[in-house]
Amino acid sequence: MNELEPEIRPLVNVLNKTGLVRTFSSCEGHYEPKEQTLVDRTHAEVRFVPADGIALAQVENWLASILTRFKARHGLIPVNVRAYKLYTPIDEEVVEETFVIELKPFNRFDPPDRKRADTDRAIAQLMQILVS
Repeated sequence: MNELEPEIRPLVNVLNKTGLVRTFSSCEGHYEPKEQTLVDRTHAEVRFVPADGIALAQVENWLASILTRFKARHGLIPVNVRAYKLYTPIDEEVVEETFVIELKPFNRFDPPDRKRADTDRAIAQLMQILVS
C-alpha cells in the first residue's frame, strides 16, 4: 500500500516539512476487532530517519523536546505519545536504525470508536506542538 491513511497523513506531512526527518512508514491505528492481525495495530505511528545532513543527536533532542511539551500540555491519558529508536537486523552485519513516534490509547478496554477519537485528537495536538 503506497497511499497514506487519511487520519495519519497530516502528521506525516508536518513531520516531513520540519526538514529534520524523512518519513517512510505510517499507520493511523486500527481498533475494530475485524481490523486486527497478528501484528499489533492498536496504535498510530510514524517511522522516519534523519533528513540528509541532519545528525542523529539533533533528531533525538528534537524528539525529547516534543515529548516533554506534549506531556506538559496533554498528559499521558487518554493517549500515550512516545518516541523511540528501533533497531532492525537486516542481515548478519547490518542493523537498521529508525525512529518511531507512537500514539497508543492508554486504556485498552475503551471501545474502538473512543480509541479512534482519542488518537485523532492526539494527532492534532502533536501537530500543534510541531508547528509552534
